[in-house]
Amino acid sequence: MKDLLVLVPDADIEQAMKGLLVRTDNIDIAPVDFEIRRHVNRDSGCRANAASYLQPYLRAYRYALVTFDRHGCGSRGTREEIQEEVESDLTRNGWENRSKVIVIDPEIEVWVWSRSPVVAAVLGWGNDFEALRRWLVSENLWAPNHRKPQDPKDAMRKAMERARLRPKARRSPSKFRDLATLVDFTDCEDPSFVELTRTLRAWFPPETER
Repeated sequence: MKDLLVLVPDADIEQAMKGLLVRTDNIDIAPVDFEIRRHVNRDSGCRANAASYLQPYLRAYRYALVTFDRHGCGSRGTREEIQEEVESDLTRNGWENRSKVIVIDPEIEVWVWSRSPVVAAVLGWGNDFEALRRWLVSENLWAPNHRKPQDPKDAMRKAMERARLRPKARRSPSKFRDLATLVDFTDCEDPSFVELTRTLRAWFPPETER
């Protein structure tokens, strides 16, 4: 039996999870034997059909994690309401106390905006995060008194365009893996990310705590 099955909607979140789940020291978990699968119907499929998709794997994995964006999932509910809805479905289908749903609000790009030179480098701005932030502020893409851009996805897209990254590089999901692998997430306060890491620590505590 493997440790963890992760259901995701697309390659961007898949790459982010691949990078994150090997960061055992940074997120303070034991090594995890995991597999990631993509739902063909993307965010809406993860929301509406996670329970039926995962049901055949009940005896193959200790835990199941479902992660998707709130935008595009087809629900007008809050992040918490959507999570509760899908988690209830999973519980009814045999995953009680063995599953967790993480809804990223609004989209995976919200996890990108850590104040790290790695973010600037991956987006094509060398290592100068402050230069990147100043430009976003000047373009009204980042309110000066906010911790992150008001539209994280649009800010990321325009920052890469400004840096003149090639279209292929801008579209590549690998940037999410690069960020997840290299950025220090110790101070990340995004609610969905905090909930994700808290869940992983509960399921896979470091060896010293077992």
